[in-house]
Parts: sequence; structure tokens; C-alpha cells
Amino acid sequence: MKCLKPNGKKMIKDQSKSGLSIREWCKRNNFSHGKFYYWQRVIREEALIKAGTLAVTGQTQFVEVSPSCPEPKSNKGTCAILRSNGNEIEILNGADPNTLTVVLNLIGK
Repeated sequence: MKCLKPNGKKMIKDQSKSGLSIREWCKRNNFSHGKFYYWQRVIREEALIKAGTLAVTGQTQFVEVSPSCPEPKSNKGTCAILRSNGNEIEILNGADPNTLTVVLNLIGK
């Protein structure tokens, strides 16, 4: 079937240049629109792989994601809670001053 790929590329180009809809082009050229869409997908995937924007793994994989933030320690009380646009930041007593400065500067922007 690899010998058909150049024909598939030519077919896609010909249809595009014709100004006809895919269905109309396929009808006039006695070609199945299902096969046309198949070759269109194959050619697009090959182009994306060459461009490095599509990774093909062969199967779907799932990964469990757990929060990386540790639970607040019970001996540190809450100093302040900042709420804005549905976001909430809890500042604990003893928070690192440098981190707090960065966070407040980001919020102020």
C-alpha cells in the first residue's frame, strides 16, 4: 500500500486546486470519499510527525496525578487567605518571605 501514498498526496493536491468540495471531486473522479478522508488523515499525520508536533505511541496511556502540595502543618495557623477570580491563596504563619513577595507581586500584575 505504500506505493499509493504518492497518489494520495497528488489526489489531495488535485482536489484542493479544483475548488470542488471533497464529495463532488470524488464523485467526478470516481473515488470513494471515505478513501479520500483516509489518505488525507494519513498525510496529515505524517506531516505532523515530521514537524515534531505529533507523537505516535500506538496506544493510549493513562497516568495517575496526585497533588504535590503537602498538607498544611497543624502547628502553623493561617495568617491570611487571598481570594480573587475564583482562586484562593492561603498564607500560613511562618511563610517564606521571599516566596510571599513573589506571589504578591504576581497577584498585583
